[in-house]
Formats: sequence, structure tokens, C-alpha cells
Amino acid sequence: MAVDSNILLESGTNELEIVEFIIKVKSNNGSVENHYFGINVAKVREIIRMPGLTQLPNLPKSVIGVFNLRDTIIPALNLADYLYKYNSNHKNQKMIIAEFNKIKSGFIVDDVNRIHRISWSQIESPEALQEFNSDDSTVVGIIKLEDRNILMLDVEKIIADIDPSSAMDRTKINIKMTGKPIAVTAEDSATIRKMISDRLNMAGFEIHSFNDGFEAWQFLQEIANSVKTVEELKTKVNVIITDIEMPQMDGYSLTKQVKSHPLLSKIPVLIFSSIVSQEILHKGKSVGADAQLTKPQIGELLETVRNLLA
Repeated sequence: MAVDSNILLESGTNELEIVEFIIKVKSNNGSVENHYFGINVAKVREIIRMPGLTQLPNLPKSVIGVFNLRDTIIPALNLADYLYKYNSNHKNQKMIIAEFNKIKSGFIVDDVNRIHRISWSQIESPEALQEFNSDDSTVVGIIKLEDRNILMLDVEKIIADIDPSSAMDRTKINIKMTGKPIAVTAEDSATIRKMISDRLNMAGFEIHSFNDGFEAWQFLQEIANSVKTVEELKTKVNVIITDIEMPQMDGYSLTKQVKSHPLLSKIPVLIFSSIVSQEILHKGKSVGADAQLTKPQIGELLETVRNLLA
């Protein structure tokens, strides 16, 4: 099953499409329960039947082998084992081939339901729920349907957990800024949020960090309402760094709101997301983003910010 990951949604509409899939887990009473998860279509290349796997020594946890897909060797991650320590193994399993951060991975799931087209405002932040309110949580959003909840997975965190060396390029971080510039960041993944803050702190930034685009937008509006000129505004914020995929308001919508504002439009916006690629750069440009980077380019983040401020 091929998936059009370059979804034809107008930038800034705050919409996305997700692939809903099922992981079957045995409960304490012995019955098998369906757990429903989602992944952004923009990260999915295709969905295939379970391929033959080659087992290798010293594989990361929950990676049960590798397979060859059109001359590309891809690791196969058993999500049931990773999430629940449960070996869900049956002949009808499917493989979701995902690509983000310039890395291809195969996620083994028990079934694939359908594709949903929804608004980011329909996705609730998991931080309101105690069981997900943790930096170690792999859930970044909850979609509430009439008969079930769909959990949006932090797949970047999962890949970083199983192979930390593949998460991000950590070079080029020794850049010091003059003065004390102020950054507003919007990022739903606690892991990535901390990584960005650490690097900005090393460069001498003051940081206002938010879990989603809507919170960041509310903060930016408050700042804009408290000043009268661009010069005043730049004493309160100098650069905005935003992810694309976030509950409530995505990065495209946040950027569009900022660039439509008479004062905030003068503040540079950097989109920093795992789904940034040559194929979708036009979406960021259409809403006025000043720069776009994919998340493996963390080493280029400060260099890009410095150039924007210059």
C-alpha cells in the first residue's frame, strides 16, 4: 500500500492526515486488547506485508532484524515489544515504512485501520493526563474519537532510544551570541525541546519554551500587545523556532499567524522539524518562514539563528 506522504493540504490550515494502526496486547485476564496509535502521513512512505527479516547480532532493543526494500537495508522495530514488552507475533502483521530525519525505519504493527484527516486542534496534549505527563513518555498527542482514543507517537524519541547515534548531528554548537538574545520555541517532544534549549542556553540565549504552537502564539500575542514599536518588540523576542507537528496549532499555522501580524512579522521564524524535506519546503515558504531545517541538523541550528539575527 503506497501512501502519498506529500499530502495536498494548504499550508497554514492547521490540518494533517494520520495513519491509524493497531497494536494487539494481551491483558492481565488473558484477553487480547486493541491499542490504537497514529503517525503523520507525512512520515509514512508505504505500508507493506511483513517481509522476511535477517537477524543480526547486537541489534538495539526491540529491533528484531533488518530487511531489504528496493536495495535499502531497513531496521524492523517491533512496536508491541518496545511499548509494552509484549511479543505480538502473527502472520498477518504489517510493516509501516517511515522516513523522517533522513532515516528510514520499519515499524511492525498488527493492523492498519485507515487514514484520518483532522485538525491539529483536535489533538490534545498528553500532559493533562498523569500517565503521560513525563519526559519519558512516547505519546505526544491524543485524538479522542467516539469509540476510542488514538495516541500519536513520538517516533523521533523511539528512534533516538533504540539508536542514540542516529538522533541528531551534535556538531557546530560552540557559537556564542553577543548580548542576550531571546528565543521563543514551540516543540511538543520533551526530548527535542530539551535538546534545543540546551544548545540555545550554551549560546547565551534567554528562552521561552512551549509545548505547542497555540501556547506559543498566545504568548507572542501578549508580547505584541504590550509594545508599540518593532524596536520595543525586539527587547522581548528576537527569533521564533517552531516544530511543524504539534497539538492544537501546528508550526505552519503558527508561522502564518506571526507573519500576518503587523509587529510580529518582523521577527524571524525558523521551522525545525523532522518532516522538512526538499519536497515540502514550499509549504514553509508559502507561510513566510525565514528558514527551515530538518532535525538531524541540530548542529546548524545556532548558525542559522545567528544568520537570521544578523
